[in-house]
Amino acid sequence: MKCLVTGHSGLIGSDLVDLLLSRGHDVYGISSSVRNQIPKCKNYYIDLKDTSKSKEIIESIAPEIVYALAADASEIKSLFSPIKITNDNIDVFLNTLVPSINSGKLKRVVFASSAAVYGNIEPPFKESDIPNPQDIYGITKLANENFLKVMGQAHGFEFAIVRPHNVFGPRQRMNDPYRNVVTLFMNHILRNERYSIYGKGEMKRCFSYSKDVADVIYQCGFNDVAGMTFNVGSDTDYSLKELSEMIQEISETSLIPKYLPLRPKEIRSVILDHTLQNDKFDYKDTHIKEALKTTWKWAKAQGPQEYKYTKLEIDNKSVPKNWK
Repeated sequence: MKCLVTGHSGLIGSDLVDLLLSRGHDVYGISSSVRNQIPKCKNYYIDLKDTSKSKEIIESIAPEIVYALAADASEIKSLFSPIKITNDNIDVFLNTLVPSINSGKLKRVVFASSAAVYGNIEPPFKESDIPNPQDIYGITKLANENFLKVMGQAHGFEFAIVRPHNVFGPRQRMNDPYRNVVTLFMNHILRNERYSIYGKGEMKRCFSYSKDVADVIYQCGFNDVAGMTFNVGSDTDYSLKELSEMIQEISETSLIPKYLPLRPKEIRSVILDHTLQNDKFDYKDTHIKEALKTTWKWAKAQGPQEYKYTKLEIDNKSVPKNWK
């Protein structure tokens, strides 16, 4: 099967490409930058916001299955750079979808949405809940879900939607100061710097290992799940304080974290119901300590990274103090 993966240089995307290649598919990848290059994948490095270039390349590929993973997954940052995040998510998705339809070979689109669409509702979040996103990132993901449903019905291709959450693992970007809490903590440790925890560390998250998530996303391209939406990830929740303690134990360090005020619109508990996932797929759910050990080993091999700060569109007193 001819498969296109956007965001293939990212964490989940690169794990997904590995799976597709191992199972004999013809794989094409599009990303905006070279990070995790996979030799047997046909790699393209372009900005998918470039409509004409996206059209040229995607129509020439004529994919049968599209895994749309490319996005700027910066939830809280999106409140301070809403224009960029909106363009990075909505323009990129539509510039993938339209030429894929026009190529005439499209059978199915698997869209990587996010648990951010649920927002501040009562956990555990269920696929049947009415979304209430609390940040611009979540709004763009929900918009793309709706674009996909309407376009699929209008143009006769199948689709499946996945909502991953708090994904981590080897190949995750370590130099992003705004997100990716696992490798954010690890990079600070490698730099021998104290990292920050918002609030009292009581916020709860279900941390999901990338390879486990990628396997479900892979299956969504081929299994009998057309038209369905799935929460994808682990069932076990941990507080940020517990996560910090596990990482310190694994890395054999004793840095004392800094505790900062909660960020604007912060969701206290991101806990999802995975009944549908567990009914349709054999989700591995790698134990968090095993996954953290593998990720720490990889992070040490990369060495300490310089953080890449970007100019915010809104810069006021609400900006977290550790973002500068």
